[in-house]
Amino acid sequence: MYDRFASRICARDNLSRRLVSYQGNKQAPGLRWLKYKEGFSAELVQALLARTGAKTVLDPFSGSGTSALTASSLGMHGTGIELMPLGNMAARAIITASNGLQYDEYARASNGLIDALSADSYDDALLFPHVPITEHAFPEHTEKDLAKAREYISGIADSSLSTILTLACVSVLEEVSYTRKDGQFLRWDPQSGRKVSRKLHKASLPRLAEALRRRLDEIAEDLPSLKQKYGGSIPEFIDGSSLTELRKMPAESFDVVVTSPPYANRYDYTRIYALELAYLGYDGARFKELRQELLSATVENRSKRKQLAREYGNSPQFLKALAMTDNQEALQEALTILRLNADSLSNRNVITLVENYFTEMALVVSELTRLLKPGGSVFMVNDNVRYHGQEIPVDLILSDFAEQSGLDCESIWTLNRGKGNSSQQMGRFGRQELRKCVYHWRKPNG
Repeated sequence: MYDRFASRICARDNLSRRLVSYQGNKQAPGLRWLKYKEGFSAELVQALLARTGAKTVLDPFSGSGTSALTASSLGMHGTGIELMPLGNMAARAIITASNGLQYDEYARASNGLIDALSADSYDDALLFPHVPITEHAFPEHTEKDLAKAREYISGIADSSLSTILTLACVSVLEEVSYTRKDGQFLRWDPQSGRKVSRKLHKASLPRLAEALRRRLDEIAEDLPSLKQKYGGSIPEFIDGSSLTELRKMPAESFDVVVTSPPYANRYDYTRIYALELAYLGYDGARFKELRQELLSATVENRSKRKQLAREYGNSPQFLKALAMTDNQEALQEALTILRLNADSLSNRNVITLVENYFTEMALVVSELTRLLKPGGSVFMVNDNVRYHGQEIPVDLILSDFAEQSGLDCESIWTLNRGKGNSSQQMGRFGRQELRKCVYHWRKPNG
């Protein structure tokens, strides 16, 4: 299969890690408020959309809304679908700040929030709603201050202001905690009292008022440029899974898709963003539900085939997606190798992770084909992965799905420098570079 696509695989000097990751948004007004590491940069979206002549843009894995927001800034209509509540909250906060929010009202509300943190009392009922994975994340004084902040925000009737202030609080939780996001999990500082193997040593933590003041001032600083960039245009942000939401949309609705789905790399967003989800009211049961609803990328995901069969029935599209997965030779070869080495895997559920991931992505690719207008394009950012020394060529498998669905694979652009395998695999199987890619698929005209 590599030989089949080889002529379309090409390194692009202008592609960099900064462009295809959150790094490029660190200084971007609005987009810098929430550190959403799984996103890509607005600069990349601008470059991809520049020559398309698109009027309608879709991102089925919207994250914090970079694609839809950038499309909006270019005079296009953007639509984003996102299941993680944190992402759409951030995107809506940016649009709220860009359309109608008055600076004086925001200044009064943000100053009031800081003043509320100096109160002597707090409401016990509004203490941080911990789940087991977040216990002991904060010093006692921060726990109390968070309760005061939650009480103040609960008394704000203006939903625009409450959304922005809530985002500000959520965005500093990691900074004021004994945790740090580290790949697939949260790393913990022993100051938390937790027994941890991979230790984190944070300097003295800032008080909540200090961290919040910096974020609130940053938001205030961004307001003028946001109004200029996004004012007057309202993207659509849909709460839900692309596996269920895409099928509700009429055919040939979009000119371009720009997206980056979760990678098949075992990253569990419900653990990475555990503090933020708990703050937003997710209890243990809702954590489990969300983890299962997300695109299968963890060893804990169960197969969604029966669920999707109920939703799609025996539609030709659904049956074709299953057939594409079950008959994809490179995928089945990789699965066979993993099954033969199941006893040597760090977790046997890696096998079901890979199978579930491609089953769901086959359905997503099929739906995107249906939703694209003739001549439309899909731009997708994704990485290849490796388990037990076996590379899973995600770029080739998904591009094969695209062509089976009726799209033409125009290009598979790679970064000049790929991604190394994990230290555990490197010790056993040696260092091998994996492709980091942006795919370009096009729907034929007529």
